Amino acid sequence: MNVGVLMGTAGLDMTRLVGLFERKKIECALVEVDAALDHCVLRLSSVKRPGVVAFLEYENDGMEPRLIGLILRGDGFVPRKEEYPLEWEKTLELRGARKDDPDKIALWVEREYLNRAS
Repeated sequence: MNVGVLMGTAGLDMTRLVGLFERKKIECALVEVDAALDHCVLRLSSVKRPGVVAFLEYENDGMEPRLIGLILRGDGFVPRKEEYPLEWEKTLELRGARKDDPDKIALWVEREYLNRAS
């Protein structure tokens, strides 16, 4: 995924996050951005979890905590526009410097997606 500076990613440093995901063998695609620029949704897949994809939603409305939600689905699942925001199965609240969010998210995704049994 060639990200550069992406509008609509709620201030999330996508370049850093995608780099961290690549090191963990996680592919990432931006599937939803919000015109209000306060959330985005990423589709994650990995050879380490064949047949299972994760959808990560990042919400940043300018106040703490910033919220991260995750759902796990079969490889063919594609959420419809009316399903946003997603009903999260797992959540993470982020506080502190926003520049640290990619590192925190990558560790959490590794634990909740890659290292979880189906």
